[in-house]
Amino acid sequence: MQCKVCNAFIPEGYMYCPVCGEEVIIVSDFEIKLEDNIDVSAVSETTELPDLKDIANKPDVTKEIVVKEEDLIIPNSEPLPMIRKRLIIFFGIIAAIFTVAAICGGLMIYRYFSYSHQFEKAKAEYESGDLKQAIQTAKHLNTLGNDEEGMILLADIYITDHNYDAAIAVLYKALDDYPEDVSLYDRIVDCYKAENNSDGIGELISNSGNTTLALRYSDYVSIAPSFSLEGGSYIEPDPIKLSAPGEGTIYYTVDGSTPTADSLTYMGPIPLEIGTNVISAIFVNEKGITSDVVTNTYDVELDVPDPPELLVESGSLSTPELIGVTAPEDKTVYYTSDGSTPTVESKEYTAPFLMPLGKSTYTFVCVSENGLVSDPVVANYNLNMNVAIAKDMAEYAISYQLLSMGEMNIGKTYKAEYGFSDGARSYYIINEYNQKSPTGRMFAVDIKSGELFRFSKEEKKCIRF
Repeated sequence: MQCKVCNAFIPEGYMYCPVCGEEVIIVSDFEIKLEDNIDVSAVSETTELPDLKDIANKPDVTKEIVVKEEDLIIPNSEPLPMIRKRLIIFFGIIAAIFTVAAICGGLMIYRYFSYSHQFEKAKAEYESGDLKQAIQTAKHLNTLGNDEEGMILLADIYITDHNYDAAIAVLYKALDDYPEDVSLYDRIVDCYKAENNSDGIGELISNSGNTTLALRYSDYVSIAPSFSLEGGSYIEPDPIKLSAPGEGTIYYTVDGSTPTADSLTYMGPIPLEIGTNVISAIFVNEKGITSDVVTNTYDVELDVPDPPELLVESGSLSTPELIGVTAPEDKTVYYTSDGSTPTVESKEYTAPFLMPLGKSTYTFVCVSENGLVSDPVVANYNLNMNVAIAKDMAEYAISYQLLSMGEMNIGKTYKAEYGFSDGARSYYIINEYNQKSPTGRMFAVDIKSGELFRFSKEEKKCIRF
């Protein structure tokens, strides 16, 4: 067969010209019989077929044209099996691309929401100097978790970028969750220093209440003094002590006014008076920085001691008793015998003493360590003993006894002034005077028998001559 284009020889069975590639078209002289599985419309588009109407109008057409699938050639096309194979390969490639895209997308999403990955990414950007991108990454990082390390990284990037206000805001937020981390305070202080904001440093350290920080940054902050006792109502409180960290001076007032460097200088504990005490204080460090004013109010109700209790109640007695009182050990008792109210200048009561003959009056008070005096207690006694020996006879008997013993008693007198009871016996207690001064010697005479004794005031007993 010859090619209609280039006239080259086409071997039998070839569907294309081996020289120019022109397609070989073969038309058989038999009736057309279309198989059910052939797409007529597709054939009509690619192959020029006889007009069937014309054939139908020609009665002399008797041959049947049969077109087989393997004989059907579509111009500029390939056989159907090859098309199917290429479609399968195409869709396989598309599926692979979608699979790879899904895996990559999933990995990207995972990394975007991974705290550790975003931290390393922000850190790498920071270290490379890409601060703008590092800030964006670190801000996103801190939305993934409330971690101190991430907040510090963001703050450090801001500091390097000289955005101190933003760094301070991040660090203050970190302090809410990690108030014990001193490094956070150090970074904030560095930011305030860069802004020349000494007041910000002072406020930061004052609000922290951390004395270690106050000492570290004492040049920038002055901590208000501490009081040894909180304000309130007290009974006999100890004096108030003031203290402040660092080197400096404490100034205070006690009249409710605001203290200054011209106020009282604290040198030692401040005593409290009865009633309301208002103490205000400030601390001025060695750099001259003044702290906030701190004020405490104390309502003092001092503990007035109770009166002492009498050993013998007031009244008339025929048998002598020792006069005395009882009182708490931490209280001091003072007394008088002339009816006046005792003071700390009066005689101090230490032990019970003899009851005077006849009428007597004693007044006692208790005094606390801070000088508070109790109400007085008064004892009135009237000692009248039933005696067989008159008082003047007892006085003469003692004088005569001493004279008979060889004592010279010129200028000496003897006075029966007290009564004393020892068991069933009662005595006159007689003092010896030289002129008008007592010599310290005392004697006893039995009021019934008249027997004479020496008397020991300390031991409160009668000793025979």
